[in-house]
Amino acid sequence: MMKNNKVLWMFISTIILIVAMSLTGCSKLQTRIILMGESEHWRGEFDTTVTSGREENGEYTILYTKDNWGDIRGYKIDINEGRNKRQEEGGLASNVIKFPITRTKGSQVSSNEDQTIVIEWKDLNGNNFEEKLTLKEK
Repeated sequence: MMKNNKVLWMFISTIILIVAMSLTGCSKLQTRIILMGESEHWRGEFDTTVTSGREENGEYTILYTKDNWGDIRGYKIDINEGRNKRQEEGGLASNVIKFPITRTKGSQVSSNEDQTIVIEWKDLNGNNFEEKLTLKEK
């Protein structure tokens, strides 16, 4: 009688394990992507989470690395040849520029491929500057 209970217990345990594994397989697969890069005046980071390869929620963080960030009087950021753009005519409120990236079903989500950022900006005297940085997987 004890042997039958042991066999029954093993059978039930196996069934429970199979059900648990199949339910886990149905959960949403999430992939976190972090890309970083730096140029002479700027450092960039892209941190995003892609869910099931169809949705995305992340953020670009662009940091001006010099102390004179208050001298900037307008900037333009172009990521991946126009895929994402941002432009401001006024000065910087801090040395960090952040903007979110949210994509839903049907739009192209990010991958861990390198990204190119071109930043153009003006200083107090009206001088124009441009730098390019490449964000790569860390």
